[in-house]
Amino acid sequence: MHAETTLTQNFTFETKIRDHVFYMDTQVAAGGENKGPTPKELMLAGIIGCTGMDIVTLLKKHKTRPYKLTVKADAEPRSSHPRVFAGVDIMFEVEGSDITPDMLTEAAHLSLTKFCGVSAMVTKVVPVRYRMTLNGKSIGNGEAHFDV
Repeated sequence: MHAETTLTQNFTFETKIRDHVFYMDTQVAAGGENKGPTPKELMLAGIIGCTGMDIVTLLKKHKTRPYKLTVKADAEPRSSHPRVFAGVDIMFEVEGSDITPDMLTEAAHLSLTKFCGVSAMVTKVVPVRYRMTLNGKSIGNGEAHFDV
């Protein structure tokens, strides 16, 4: 895995990963130009992207696929330095006619205790909590725990 980033102006960095190019920046209020997400926002996106891909993979083992899967996350940095997240709250919103609550609960649990490497790294520093809805109904919650 390789990534590189180059300062282009002020707080804007052009980042290259494989054949993908994107920008990181900070908000205007912090002296940036808001040309891209901040590194912490990308970390949050990495967590939900990783666990979302796990959910799809794990549901495939049941020969099913959601017709809608939205994974949301919220995190607030601590007020003191280093300004790491105080915690991460993930919300899985899943719709699918042949997905049972047990299937989704198992998939989320496995993702956030065994498979999601991004969450495994983050949980060493802060708690990662999750909630799930299936077809608009709350079906449970939990907290990520990894043995690494």
